[in-house]
Amino acid sequence: MRLVTLPDKILRTSHHTLIVMRDDTHDGSTCQAVCVVNDGMIGDVGSKLSLIETIASRKLDCGDVAFDGRVWITPSDLPTPQLRRPH
Repeated sequence: MRLVTLPDKILRTSHHTLIVMRDDTHDGSTCQAVCVVNDGMIGDVGSKLSLIETIASRKLDCGDVAFDGRVWITPSDLPTPQLRRPH
């Protein structure tokens, strides 16, 4: 399943961002709510939509759905940059 963000379906609150996505691989009738938690630690969610869509798609495929039916994305779900050490 490949989730994509629906236009104008991003709701930002004080510490969370709720995004409505749809399945882009089938007829597009399946929608999924994705909650980005502690988005202040993640940064600008809008600039990371492609990454968030990929993470949400992977979590949904693995059945990693919360008790409320949403896919929850936290800062720990995002890749951390690897610091290069001098040789």
